[in-house]
Amino acid sequence: LKGGGGCQGATVGGEGWTIEGTDASAGPLCASSDPPSVAMSFSVLESLRSAHEDTENIEKAMSLVLMEKTKNSRNPVSVEHALHYLVEASRAKAKSAVDIYSDKDGMRSDDINALAGQRGDKKQGDVWTSFYDKVKDVKDYHRRPHLHTGLPELQNARWFFERAFEADRSDSLFSGEEEMGKRVDMHSIFAAFVNLKKITANRKSKAKEACFARLKKKDPSLTPDDPDVEEAFAKEYAELDYIEWLKSFDQFHEVPRYCKYKEKLYTDYLDSIIAYLRGLLLRTQPMVGVEKLETQFDKEFDERWADKSIPGWQDATHKEKLFCLPSNKLFNNAAVIESHKTGKLYKKKVQEVQKLSFEDQKKLIEAVEEEDRRVARLESRAAKWYDLLRDTIDETVTHLQKKQSQTAEEMEAEKDLDSEEEDDDGADVDGSDMEKDDEDRPIYNPLNLPLGWDGKPIPFWLYKLHGLGIEYKCEICGNYSYWGRRAFERHFSEWRHAFGMRCLKIPNTSHFKEITKIEDAITLYDKLKKDAEEQTFRPDQDVECEDIQGNVMSQRAFEDLRRQGLV
Repeated sequence: LKGGGGCQGATVGGEGWTIEGTDASAGPLCASSDPPSVAMSFSVLESLRSAHEDTENIEKAMSLVLMEKTKNSRNPVSVEHALHYLVEASRAKAKSAVDIYSDKDGMRSDDINALAGQRGDKKQGDVWTSFYDKVKDVKDYHRRPHLHTGLPELQNARWFFERAFEADRSDSLFSGEEEMGKRVDMHSIFAAFVNLKKITANRKSKAKEACFARLKKKDPSLTPDDPDVEEAFAKEYAELDYIEWLKSFDQFHEVPRYCKYKEKLYTDYLDSIIAYLRGLLLRTQPMVGVEKLETQFDKEFDERWADKSIPGWQDATHKEKLFCLPSNKLFNNAAVIESHKTGKLYKKKVQEVQKLSFEDQKKLIEAVEEEDRRVARLESRAAKWYDLLRDTIDETVTHLQKKQSQTAEEMEAEKDLDSEEEDDDGADVDGSDMEKDDEDRPIYNPLNLPLGWDGKPIPFWLYKLHGLGIEYKCEICGNYSYWGRRAFERHFSEWRHAFGMRCLKIPNTSHFKEITKIEDAITLYDKLKKDAEEQTFRPDQDVECEDIQGNVMSQRAFEDLRRQGLV
C-alpha cells in the first residue's frame, strides 16, 4: 500500500492495492509525494512493483490501440496520438523504475532490510515484530478519513486505453481545410510566394517572351514593344494559381539565381515551407523521429553538394557573369550591372576591396559560397519534405480540382454525405462483444480483389467476368487508370473527365465518348466545328434567285447584277 498524498483516487492491481493520483493537473502518472512520516511502509518497493505492472498494462493498451486502428472505428490521427501518449507514459514509468533501482537515497535498501526485520531499533532477524509494525501502519492509514472519499479505481490495460483517447486533442490541431491531416493548407505560404516581386516579374517576363515568339512566327515584322503584343499578352497572361503552385513549388531550380541570392524574403519563404510540412508530419504522425529524418536530409545534401549534383547549383554565384563581387550583388541583365558600375558607390567598393589583402579577398568569395550553401540547403530540405508528403499534396490538388468542377448543389450533397458517414463512424463500438470479432478482423485478400456490398472480396470468377483486371488509361484525365470496362465507361460522365475536357475548352458531349487521347479529342472537335459550319444556313449562298430570262443564280450574284442594272 502506498500513500496518496495530494492525489485523489486509488488503483487496484496485481496482488496489492496502490493509491495513485488521477488528478488532471498532475497527469496520468501522478506519484506519491508524501514524506516518510506520512507515507506507508514499503512505499518504494510498492512503487517499483506498480511501475512494472503499469508498464505491462501500457503495452497491452498499445495493442488495443493498434487493434482499434484496424477496425477503422477511429480516426488514424487520433490513434497515432493515443500511441504517442502511451509511449510517453511508458517512458515515465520506466524512468521511475530506473530511479528506484539506482537507489541513490538508500530507501530501497532500507525497505528490503525492513522486510527481513533488520532495523536499527529492533533485534536482528526479528521479522515478526517488523510485520506487526506494518500491520499497525496499515490499520492507522485506513482509519484516516480522506481514504473514504472515493472508491478504488482499477488501472488495467483498458483504463490506460481510455485515458489515451481522452488525452487526445488532435481535433484541435488541424484547420478545416486540412481535414485531420488528409490535405495541406498552404494558402498563406502561397500568398508570400506571389508577393516575391523579383520572381513575379521574372515569371511575367518569360510569359511575355513566349507570347512574342509565338506571334512573331505569324508576323515576322512584329517588335517586342508592338501594341499587338502587349494586347495579346494582357489577354492571355494569367497569374499563377494555388493549384499550379502546389504541383510545382518544389522546383526551386527553376527560380533564377538573382531572385534568391541574399534575398531574405525568399529564405523566409523556404523556412515557412519547411516549418509547415515538418509540423504537419508531427501532427499526423507524432511517433515519427523527425530529428533522424533531418539528419539524413543533411547527410544527403552534403554528399550532393560535394558532387555538385544539386539542380541549379552546379556553379558558384561568384562565377556568374552578372555577379559584382565588390558590391556582393547579383543582377538580372547586363544593362543593369553596367549602369551599376558607373555609380560612385561601386567605385568606392572597388577601392575598399583593392586595399584588402589576398586572404581577405578570399574570405569574400568564401562568404558568397557559404551563402549559396545556406540557400541550397534550405531548398534541398524543403524538396525532401515535399517528397515525403507528396501523397498528401496530391490529394489536396485532386480535392481542389474536384471542387472547381462541382456545382453548389453537388458540394452541398457531398458535405451532407460526409457528415452522415462521420456519424456512422462515431457510433460506439463495444470492444468486448465477442460476436463481432469476425467482422473486426482484417480481411484476408491476397489477390487484392475489390470489395463487394458486404465489405468482403468478391469471388474471383466475378472479378474475371467483369474484366476488373484490365486497365484503361485516359490521357484527358491525366493518365488516370480505370479498372474494368464498366468503370471506364462510367468515368466519361464523372467530374475528373469533365474537368479535363473543360481544361481543353471542349464540351463534354456524347460525341467524345470513348475518346481518351487529347489529340483525338481536339481533332474530333475541329471536325465537328467544320461540319457545323458547313451545315449552317447562309442566305447569300443558299438562297437561289431567278431572273426574267429564267437564269438561276445565288442571291448574292443576283443582287450584284441588279445593282449593275443587268437584270
